[in-house]
Amino acid sequence: MFVRFSILLILCSLAFAQDIVAPVPAEKLIAPEDKQSLNAQAIEIFKEWDKLAAPIGRSVVALVSGKKQVALGTVIGQGKVLTKLSELKQERRPVMLVDAEGKIYDAKVLFALPEHDLILLDAPSLKLPPIDMESYVDVSVGQMIAAVSPSGHVSDFGVVSVAQRSLRSEDQSYLGIVSQSKWTGEGVLVAGVEPQSGAQQCGLQRGDIIVSINNKSVDGLYSIRSAMAGVRPGTSIPYEVLRNGQLIKGTLVTSARPKAKKFPQKRLEQMNAMGNRMSLKRGEFPLVLQSDLTLYPERAGCPVIDIHGRFVGIALSRAGRTETYILPSWICRELVQGVLPKVEEYHARQQGNFIPDAIPVDELYDASRLEENKRRVEERMRRRGLIPKVY
Repeated sequence: MFVRFSILLILCSLAFAQDIVAPVPAEKLIAPEDKQSLNAQAIEIFKEWDKLAAPIGRSVVALVSGKKQVALGTVIGQGKVLTKLSELKQERRPVMLVDAEGKIYDAKVLFALPEHDLILLDAPSLKLPPIDMESYVDVSVGQMIAAVSPSGHVSDFGVVSVAQRSLRSEDQSYLGIVSQSKWTGEGVLVAGVEPQSGAQQCGLQRGDIIVSINNKSVDGLYSIRSAMAGVRPGTSIPYEVLRNGQLIKGTLVTSARPKAKKFPQKRLEQMNAMGNRMSLKRGEFPLVLQSDLTLYPERAGCPVIDIHGRFVGIALSRAGRTETYILPSWICRELVQGVLPKVEEYHARQQGNFIPDAIPVDELYDASRLEENKRRVEERMRRRGLIPKVY
């Protein structure tokens, strides 16, 4: 049953997510007699996800430049859209907001959050309902999540693989151990200890078997990374190791991660991408969740939900073959309830502590100017092969 479910997940990813280069064609991984049945099951899985995604899908828009989708955006307030910063900054052509019905909206920038690679846009004529910030949830490692598109469909799903943590180098704590990759027993076998590290200073030795770090059981470097999520350099954490069959408990003081040895950046990026398209910004986020769900860079900025349809966060970046970073929902909520009112207050002060009334203009002149602009836009759309929508 487990094997069958694993094959089903592979098929779902191939059928509904981005194309991933595989050494063996997908059709050869599955017996012909099972393919039709698994396809039907995959479709049913996404139908169930779509039921959960439909309400939140009304709060998602696409950002389009010419014929190209640049990113997705999440409506977090009346006419307020939170979307990706780096993807918009590199565009030289105008970027338009487009809803699921094809309606186009103009928008202005309210403020940017470079540390999160986000930007808040204001589109006064946008009447889509804001995402329900009160439905937000903190998810745990192993929980299933899904990315939502403007149509209310799920573009892909996966699991939370690493708990929320900082990706900034100054925030990442360091143990200073080298593990034995071929070890198949309990815990993590220490193959070496780095000089001047917290591991050396607390007395860890080669041959020790680490069974828990920070009160969490570990069975590999991946689980150690999860156990260390949120731990700052200089923090004292408990550990348990087996040494010659005896359980030893102690406390380790983490240090700052040392600068990595030089490695050809282009080669490193090629290894990490392995045929996938990556986002422009892929690191140094102050706080993210990590998931294995696949995500096109132009789908970043969309909301992510759990299996109950609750708001988990906003997809920020496709950073590797199995790495998608998500801004936790509680930070989004803080932005809406804390930062946004202050920004609106600031803009009001810039206007002289009040918002001025509309200034009357000549109706004939204004109407003719708008009509001429509309004609030019439609003509440019036709030249690009687009059909202007009639309202």
